[in-house]
Amino acid sequence: MRGSYKRLLLVETLLLVTVSSLGGEAPGWARREYAAPIDLVFTAALKSLQEQHHEVKSTNDATHTVDFHVGTSPWSWGYNIRLTVTPIDRTRSQVVVGSSRSGGKAVSWGSGKKEVLNIFAGIDAEFSFQNPD
Repeated sequence: MRGSYKRLLLVETLLLVTVSSLGGEAPGWARREYAAPIDLVFTAALKSLQEQHHEVKSTNDATHTVDFHVGTSPWSWGYNIRLTVTPIDRTRSQVVVGSSRSGGKAVSWGSGKKEVLNIFAGIDAEFSFQNPD
């Protein structure tokens, strides 16, 4: 358990340093705003991950973060991904998804774009299901 915590801390540090060196701003496709409170958005994000059968490594309800792994294939070791939900105000929240290649660079904003967009599509579907127009 202790080794796992140290690895997680190292990954978090690498993500923070890399994001800072990239200007700290995720590209538009890696973030999205929702007109819903943080807890509802976090729940929708977790449902999206579950429905897509992603391998969740850890969740933190206090910080509204989830770390998970997306698909190893014959051509790729897959991606380690962190999804973070932050409040904009009481009724709006922002989701940012950052990915790093398994066994690769700390963060690559181009990596896992398809998977990130699928996660957002799942969150979008959850809200459209709850609030049909």
